[in-house]
Amino acid sequence: MINLIFDYDGTLHNCAKIYVPAFRVGYKYLTESGLAEYKNYSDEEVSAYLGLSVKDMWEKFMPELADNEMLKCSKIISDAMLADIRTGRASLYDGTEETLKTLSEQGYRMIFLSNCMHDYMEEHKKAMKLDRFFSGFYCTDDFNMKPKYEIFETIRNNYDGDFIVIGDRYLDLQIAEKHNLKSIGCAYGYGSRDELRNADIIVDSITQIPEALKSII
Repeated sequence: MINLIFDYDGTLHNCAKIYVPAFRVGYKYLTESGLAEYKNYSDEEVSAYLGLSVKDMWEKFMPELADNEMLKCSKIISDAMLADIRTGRASLYDGTEETLKTLSEQGYRMIFLSNCMHDYMEEHKKAMKLDRFFSGFYCTDDFNMKPKYEIFETIRNNYDGDFIVIGDRYLDLQIAEKHNLKSIGCAYGYGSRDELRNADIIVDSITQIPEALKSII
């Protein structure tokens, strides 16, 4: 059995659609509270934080912000995204469902691993009916924000077979590098091609993943 470790945001989910507006809601709180000076962040600048854990996002964005304010603003951003998921504004990339169905029919076992909060994972699971495709669901929030490559230790103990990592950020490929696994880099997501350079193969569309798998197995 071959297990596919799938990242979610930026790999399956076109998360900028809900994250960028939510980020701006959170940033408005920071500026109105006098905690940050106003800046008009572009969609591209905001999208650079996608795929990171909450902890890593704040360390890159505003490491000087007090912990209590980080938590408060994180909740504002999270609540805004959850509201958009519940009202149907979130969406998977075109071709995602068809690709996951194909992979399932080809006998792959798929495992969800995301740098997200538990409630976010559960809302997406319900809204997108992800149980149709995935055998297991893991998120960093359930592991005290440990990096994905450490969470993989738990996954490896729960499933037999080989593993292949699929994701759009260096934090995904880090799993493969540290555990000597094969990987697919998703250049259509939010990471640069440079940070995906160590992947065994890079794809430009999610629909290319089935063929990419055949070339590296």
